[in-house]
Amino acid sequence: MASCGGLVSTVLWAIFLIQVIETSHSKASTNVTCIGAEREALLKFKLGLTDPWRRLKSWTREECCEWEGVECNKKTGHVLKLDLHNPCIELDQIDGILIPSYKCMLGGNIVPSLIELEYLKYLDLSANCFSTQKIPMFFASLQKLEYLNLSYSCFDGHIPRQLNNLSKLQYLDLSGDGPWYLTSDNLGWVSKLSSLKYLHMSSVNLSKAKDWFGSINMLSSLQSLELSNCGLQDVPSSLQANFTSLRFLDIGSNNINSYIPQWIYNLSKLEHIDLSSNSLNGGCFPMAIIDNNQRLAFFDASGNSLEGEFPKNMSSLCKLQVVQLSYNSLNGNISVIFGPLGCRQSKWKIFDVYGNLFSGDLPNQFGDFKELELLDFSLNSFSGSIPANLGELTSLRGLYLQYNKLTGTIPESIGRLLNLKELQLQNNFLYGVVSELHFENLKSLTSLDFSSNELILNVSSTWVPPFQVRMLDLSDCKVGPNFPKWLQTHRNITMLRMSNASISDGIPDWLHNIFPNIAVLDISTNMLRGQVPQDIGDKMPQLRELILEDNNLTGGIPSSLCKLNELYEIRLSKNQLSGKLPRCWGASQAFGYLLFGDNKLNGQIPKSLCHVWSLFGLSLQKNRFVGGIPPQYCQLKHLQFLSLAQNSISGPIPNCFDEMTYLVNGTWIDLFDFVVEVMVNGRKTYQVYEVNVMVNTKGTSQIYGFTLESFCSIDLSANMLDGQIPKEFPKLIRLQNLNLSRNKLSGYIPSNIGDLKNLESLDLSRNKLSGTIPPSISSVDFLSHLNLSFNRR
Repeated sequence: MASCGGLVSTVLWAIFLIQVIETSHSKASTNVTCIGAEREALLKFKLGLTDPWRRLKSWTREECCEWEGVECNKKTGHVLKLDLHNPCIELDQIDGILIPSYKCMLGGNIVPSLIELEYLKYLDLSANCFSTQKIPMFFASLQKLEYLNLSYSCFDGHIPRQLNNLSKLQYLDLSGDGPWYLTSDNLGWVSKLSSLKYLHMSSVNLSKAKDWFGSINMLSSLQSLELSNCGLQDVPSSLQANFTSLRFLDIGSNNINSYIPQWIYNLSKLEHIDLSSNSLNGGCFPMAIIDNNQRLAFFDASGNSLEGEFPKNMSSLCKLQVVQLSYNSLNGNISVIFGPLGCRQSKWKIFDVYGNLFSGDLPNQFGDFKELELLDFSLNSFSGSIPANLGELTSLRGLYLQYNKLTGTIPESIGRLLNLKELQLQNNFLYGVVSELHFENLKSLTSLDFSSNELILNVSSTWVPPFQVRMLDLSDCKVGPNFPKWLQTHRNITMLRMSNASISDGIPDWLHNIFPNIAVLDISTNMLRGQVPQDIGDKMPQLRELILEDNNLTGGIPSSLCKLNELYEIRLSKNQLSGKLPRCWGASQAFGYLLFGDNKLNGQIPKSLCHVWSLFGLSLQKNRFVGGIPPQYCQLKHLQFLSLAQNSISGPIPNCFDEMTYLVNGTWIDLFDFVVEVMVNGRKTYQVYEVNVMVNTKGTSQIYGFTLESFCSIDLSANMLDGQIPKEFPKLIRLQNLNLSRNKLSGYIPSNIGDLKNLESLDLSRNKLSGTIPPSISSVDFLSHLNLSFNRR
């Protein structure tokens, strides 16, 4: 939410400044004759560009002041304004934010003919893509420029210091959205821009810029400053800020791990403050910032190390709209802030304290907070019941109470939240019956999660829910024994989770016939019977996760799953599936995990699985596979977990395992969503929640609660493998678990087995190994399980 709120405020503030600047250009008009030299300059400029969407198709007529994006002075005909920003905006379906579309982007080279536009005051090339191109040096010659926006346009390299010639510049935006394409190791050039009111350089690499504050402190007219994700570290705390008219401040997502700088406390006109995603410390909540800024509308200090209780006086700020304090260590009773206000009615729209240490009951006085649209109390230690008067928050769109200690029933007043889109109540101690009375008016609801409670879903079989839910999680609720028929009315579902929901039904035909857009289907840990529908891959073409493990499913694995190029995870373990594995796997599949263990599958392991280049984990354990291990499996360069244990596999172990790149050097790492750093066995590792991939350097992992014994693991135990232990195994330095026990292996243990420095478990028991135990094994620091018994040594 921080980025969303920040984006809205940034856009509004930018619009305000643009309007101010454009007021001074009121002489601009298109009913004039353009200057011939300037027309030629624009045509030369156009020739250097690529314009696949023909945005500049009007640049052929004689009168250039009527061209798209061009404005001229109505008296002189000189070009005053060139606005070629990308006008196409699309909604990102994953993050829910507006982003520029590639459809309308200009590209190519920016030629110096623009120098001829000596009266140009306004230049906007934002949200295009002039890739692998530096900011043109000649821009510094456009000395009448008041507005320059080059943001999100793929420029890279050092920012030219010659921009300090633009002494009339009021608005400068050089921000980016990706890696640090632009960089500046000295902001001295900024200090010369004495007229500057808006400076936006988010995602510009300033990690080596010394005295960046001293340079910016020379800008006494500055009203808006955004330096998010710039690698800032040294933030002076003792200096006074000269830019006392500042109204917008964003220094979020940097590496600031000190106290909140003192100069921030002295800025009394701030309306927007974003200090998020740093490591700011200093004990208690910075109450002085709140006391000194009665105009404050947006405050984000999430992702820091703030401690202490929440300030009681914050609710008296009459203009405050957004409060985001997630991921801190704030504590105490939060109810005190929802008491009487100093204003007629609060303007709060977002209140987010996710991931703190708050306890006690939830507030039960919401009468003055009627404009709240998002309320997030999740991942704290709140107890007691859900207040019935939450139903008074009629503007609420998102209510997040998950991961607390709430008890009691869900109040029916939730049904009065007519604008509610997302309701998250999972992982509490709620109990009782949930009926249609809770939902009958929630027509806007798109996401509902009641999982990990003790709730009973009790609705009539003929009930048709009014909401158009897209994401539904009823895991650990008593939904069964049959699939709810009302699901048939929700054809737009993209995520359905009903794990451990007491369902003992067969998978009905309508379930896979009416969800063409579903991406996640999890019906694990039930008592499902019958077969997995053979045409599931045809009926659910958008499927990314299919989780049906721990049921009583029979029949074979549908070959139609091979058609799903977006399918990332298949978990069918712990069923009664039989037959052979499909042999249709190919390089076009993006599978990360194929977990088919604990079934009755037979035949040989198909070689075609080796074509699934992206595979992280493969589990075929406890089946009836025969034949050998295909050497082609060594081509699975990213494989981190392989279990073929307890089958009837025979023959030698292939001598090519050192081709598995990740297990050899661990250079291929992919991060997804929410990653938390933890300590396991005294070593740093990372745990990932609500994602498919667990990325670690050392240690164990979890995937949706599914724990792999050791994430970097090879388990070939309880088969009929013979021959020697491959000498390549000690090269797999990322291995944490190696189990080759209960086979017919012979020969010696590799003398350099001690090279497996990360090994925690080694089991070579019940083979025909001979010789002595290699001394190098004593150098494996974290080895906690070693079994070499029942061999010939």
